Amino acid sequence: MELSSVEKKRVISKDGRELGVLAGSKIDTVKWTVLSIMVNVPKEPAKEMGIKKKLFKPVIINVSTDLISVVGDVIQLSLDMKELAEKF
Repeated sequence: MELSSVEKKRVISKDGRELGVLAGSKIDTVKWTVLSIMVNVPKEPAKEMGIKKKLFKPVIINVSTDLISVVGDVIQLSLDMKELAEKF
């Protein structure tokens, strides 16, 4: 799968709740592996996870690739929202 084919994909938790939208990724250019994805988290999911939203900046979190369980029409994580809140 090409990296450009996953741009702007929705990211959902294990329990099917929307976490946000893929905003980018962190890549190890020595090993050419994706280390994490950057997820733009809207106001409500951020509030539920206890993440404070900055006034003029979007909430962007880095999610390690080992937490991704499925990449298809959406990116599904292996944790539910409660587990994600504890992690972030």
